[in-house]
Formats: sequence, C-alpha cells, structure tokens
Amino acid sequence: MKKFKFILFVVVAISISVSSFAKDNSIHIQADHVSYNKKLSTYYAYGHCKIYDLNYVLKADKVSFNDNSSIVEAKGHVYIRDSFGNWIKGSYAILNYSTYRGYIKRAVMFVNGNHIYVRAKRIIFYGKNRYFIKDGAITSCNCPGFVNYKEGAHPKWTINAKNTYIVRNDYLFAYPVLLKARGVPVFFLPFVRKSLNRKRRTGFLFPYVGMSSTDGFKYIQPFFINISPSQDITLYPFTYSKKGNGIRGQYRFYWTKYSKGKWDITVFKEKVPYAGSTHKKTRISLRASQYADFGEYGHFSYDVNIVNNRNNLRVLDMSKLETSSDRYTTSTASYYLNYKNYFLSIYSQFYQDLIAENNKATLQKMPVLKFGVINKKLYKNLTLDFLQTVSNDFRIEGERGIYTDSTGFLSYPFKLYHFSITPKIGVHELYSKWENAPNNRKFSRRAFVPDYNLSLSTALYGVFLNRGASGFVGVKHTIRPTISYEYIPERSQRFADFVPTYPKTNKITFNLENILTAKFIDNGKSSYRQVFYNRITVYYDFAKAYHTPYPPIYEETIIQPFDFLKLTSQAHYFFKKHMFLDSSENLDIGNKKVGFSIGYTMSRDYNYNLTDESVSSKVYAYPVKKLYVYASFEKSIHYSYYPLRKFGFMYQEDCWGIGLDFYYTKSSEEQENGEYKTHLDKGFWITFDLTGLFSIKRQY
Repeated sequence: MKKFKFILFVVVAISISVSSFAKDNSIHIQADHVSYNKKLSTYYAYGHCKIYDLNYVLKADKVSFNDNSSIVEAKGHVYIRDSFGNWIKGSYAILNYSTYRGYIKRAVMFVNGNHIYVRAKRIIFYGKNRYFIKDGAITSCNCPGFVNYKEGAHPKWTINAKNTYIVRNDYLFAYPVLLKARGVPVFFLPFVRKSLNRKRRTGFLFPYVGMSSTDGFKYIQPFFINISPSQDITLYPFTYSKKGNGIRGQYRFYWTKYSKGKWDITVFKEKVPYAGSTHKKTRISLRASQYADFGEYGHFSYDVNIVNNRNNLRVLDMSKLETSSDRYTTSTASYYLNYKNYFLSIYSQFYQDLIAENNKATLQKMPVLKFGVINKKLYKNLTLDFLQTVSNDFRIEGERGIYTDSTGFLSYPFKLYHFSITPKIGVHELYSKWENAPNNRKFSRRAFVPDYNLSLSTALYGVFLNRGASGFVGVKHTIRPTISYEYIPERSQRFADFVPTYPKTNKITFNLENILTAKFIDNGKSSYRQVFYNRITVYYDFAKAYHTPYPPIYEETIIQPFDFLKLTSQAHYFFKKHMFLDSSENLDIGNKKVGFSIGYTMSRDYNYNLTDESVSSKVYAYPVKKLYVYASFEKSIHYSYYPLRKFGFMYQEDCWGIGLDFYYTKSSEEQENGEYKTHLDKGFWITFDLTGLFSIKRQY
C-alpha cells in the first residue's frame, strides 16, 4: 500500500507540477522528470526544467529546489527571465527564490529596455534587480558569439570594466573602464554611468565636443536636474580655450495642463578682452518665454530677450557694415481674451538697440490696448467690424506720447449668380497727443479718414479623368479670380512718426489663382497631391506716380509633379524698369538615397539698386546603407564671399555611429573702437554614439 502511494505521487509530479509556497508567492516546478526527497525537503528535476513565479522564470537541464530554504541549484543551459524581458543565461546558477540572492557562472545578461549585453565569468545577484559583475564586458551589439559565450568572439565595441554595478530600471555604473573596438583597446575612462530608467533622473548628460579656429577647443558638459515630472533644469558649463568660459542654464516647466514655458540664461566670462577693449567682460544673455491658456478667461504669453552688452548678439554682414542681422532684441508680453465676436488684447514691446550708441532713441510700446468686434451680424448679411487701438509710445529722446485709432467697417456680402460680391465702407479716426523730448514741445492732432472697398470673386472647376483604375486617375483644375478696389481720400495726417497713418489710396487689385490637384489610387486607397499652384497679383494705385501703364506684379508658384521633385518661386516684377524688385526660387530633388537642393534670392531697394543676390545649395547621399554624407554652402554673389560652408558625414551601424561636421563661417563684427574686422571661423563638431550606452553629439 505504501509503495502504491509513492508511485502515484511520482506520476502526478512528473505529469503536471509541484507547488511550494514561499512567503507570498507560489513557486511552480515543471520538468520531464520530477522527484521529491521528503527528508531533505528538496525537489529534483531533470530535462526541460522550468521553475517560475510571478516575477521570474528559470530554465535549465537539471534543477534542485529546497522547499525550506527556497534555494535553487541549476545546471546546464541556465536561463533566467523576468516579466519585463530582461534575461540572464549561463552554465551554472545558485539562487535563493525568497531573497533573490545568488550567482550565475559563465553568464550573459541582457537589459531589455536599453538593449545592453553584459558578459562575465560570474554575475552576482544582490536582490530582485541588483547585480554585481567582476571583470565584465558591456556592449549593445548583436554578436552571437559574444551572447553565446564563445571564446574569441568580439563585438564591434565593448566596454570592459573591472567592477560593474547594475540596478535594473535605475542605473549602470562601471569603473575603471576600457573601450575596445573588436577587442583592441582604444580609450580609457575612469568610470561610466548610464541611466537605465526611462523616467527623467538627475545626473550628467554626455558632452558636446568641437574645435574652432576662433573659439579654440570647445567642450560643453550638460548636467540635468529633475525637479518634478513637470519641471527640470539643465546646466551647460562650457569652455572655449581661446575665448573664455561660461555656463548656460535652462529651466523648463509645465506647471499646469495649460501653462508651459522655458527660461534660458547664459553667463560668459572673457578669457581675453573683446576687440579694442582693455578689460575682460562678463556677458549675460537672458531669454524667457511662457504661454498660459486660461480657457474662457483668455491666454497670456511673454517672450523676454535682453543682453547686458550690445555686442553679445551683434554679428554684422561682411560687406554691409552699416546694418546688422540683429538690430534689436525684442521682448514682448501679451494678453488676449475673446467671447463670440468680441475680443480684448493688451500687449507691450521692449526693444534693445544693438547698433545705436545707447537705447535712448529707441521707441517702446508700453502698453498697447486693442478691443473690438469681428464679423458681427447686424441685419441679415449686414456685418460690422470695429477695432479700437490705444497705444502709449515712449522713448527718452525724440517724439513720444499716445495715440488712438478707432476703425469701423460695415459690409454687406452677397452672391449674384456665380459671383461673390462684398462692398465695405469704413472710417478711421486718429487722435494723438505727444511731445518732443527733451524740448518738451507738446502737440495734439485729430483726423477722420474714410475708407471704401469693393471685392468681386468667383471660382471655376474642371475635372479631367484618366481611364486607369489605379495609379494616377485624374486631376482637378481650380481657377479663382478676384478683383478688388480700395479708395482712401487724401486727409491731413501730420502726426508723430510712431502713429500709423492712412495715405491717399486709389488702388485696384487683381488676383488670379490656378490650382491643379491630382488623385491617385494605390491598393484601393485614394490620395491627393497638389501638383501645381500659381498666384498672380497685379495692383495699380492711381494715387502713386508710376509713370507707366503697367503696374507691379507679384507671382508665386509651387510645382510638385512627383514626390521627389518640388520647385517654388516668389517674385515681384516691375514693368516700369523691366526688372525684378525681388525674387526667391528653390529647387528640391531627392529620395531616400540621394538629394539635391538649390536656392536663389535677390532684392533691390526703392531706387532699384541691387542690395542682395545670393545662392545656397545642399547635396546629400547614402553611398552605402549605413553612411550619410552631405555638403552645403551659401554664397553672396553681390559681395563675392561665402558666409557659410558646411560638410560632414555620419556612419551609423546597429550599435555604434561616428560623424564629423565641418564648418567655415565668415562674418564681420564692429570692434569697441568703432572699427570693423572680418574673420573666418573654421571648426568641427564630433558625433560619437555607442547605442544604448552613451552619445557625444554635435551641438545643433
């Protein structure tokens, strides 16, 4: 009878499983053969062994499990996997299933969320997610020989560390480390720390490294501070070996669902005095912005941009030394509220002049109040538009004061056959009270200016179908002609220079749009592409002396017959001089393998003198699947120089990448002694990426 009971017990154990309760979790054992030694309180399993609970699965050829101590001994093809896809495999393991302490020999660990492999003769378990590795190798490369613990198998790169600590979903810390490429040592680091947590954490980020003929060696070391899930600070200490040292701080916040912003401040200490100066200066720049949406109570925003020294941002065009690409810094703050057709707006603007000797003559708008009603239906189609502007314009030297502009329009749009007609009649009332500082001479003016408008428009359509059932199946042609007329009689408007006035106008405008939209069917799905767009605008103002019957023409064209080809053009042409006043053309050709673009711009002043003519181009290609190369340049034809040239490459494999970006920039700066100096800055930024471990990125 006793023998029969024992045989029955063994049969049940082999066919299904055996459960042992270890604290709060059941541990299950499955295998081809399972036996139990009651005296030793130990299960023995052979063949396709599997021990698992809610957190881990352990597989091996042979397994013994002590029910009292919860210790598992596994031999042959040991494989341990958690519920998050992380795993460890080796030849022999001892693990306490209660404390998750133990070790595994000839082991390879895979950290799933970061795609990192760690190999060592022994990996020690210190808990569910804590590990220590002595003399380990770390990589993110998919190397079968490395993963299968084959001797002499070298991934494309490894980090060999004397000591490595891993806390899953937290961090990896290794020291000292030696970077190897195909087993060959190439670089030494005292330590490497890698966050394994996808959540934001305080710590060092990987640096930016570059070189410049003007700035010297450039090194930027970011440090990230996680304040809360909705706030963080990133500090960017940097050093330029020739220019100086500094730090940039960036504070980002998302205080509520409807309020977010960013503040940036940069402090730079010169290593050598700037240009003609005899003193080293500390340059400070502040940029802050925020947007807050209060729903039905409106929204508020600000954008602050100020510097403590005008040369901080001032970079001049090489040949047009009297002008600057950054004449002013602009700081704004605004609040806007609307309800149905009504609105209220208040804003202020502060300008910092980077050209003038000081900011005394710079006009500031502090503040400007606007309110009114838009498209308010009065009776049937009779519509009212009203805008009231009250502005306070201030400066220390020059004309300053307030002005109001009360503008109202009545319109009555209607349709006549296929034409949409909109007559409008309005009036502008201007009032201003100002003084001329520092003379303190006071002035006041008022003016009433009527304004009359009439517009007529229609649309014509044509559809042309192709007989095919797939691919290109047809095109739709749309023509939209519009003609409008505006008349403003001459009124005396002798106001200060900050008051926007309404000059005499007697203008007729003709606008014609042509649009071709193609339809395609691919696998039963329809798609559309605008293959051609053209707009021609012609206006003639009889109040101006053109001395020619042919008025100026504005043209805009977009042509995209294929996905890989796009041509855009914009230009103003004046028949009086038979020349373009300005033009801009761009051609883009490209696919996933190669691409090319070229652009041309030209402009003239009011006296029809050429002020700018330049060309820019870029070409890129993937000569092989993993290599990206590019080159780009800008050239001023008018001044015969290259303000910017760049070229570089990026080679990216599955687990590493390297790239260089070279640049040549040429610019002029005004020195503090009033003279100008042109310099050529040559340099490069480095990109180096060990996927899953760290990246040194270029600063773009």
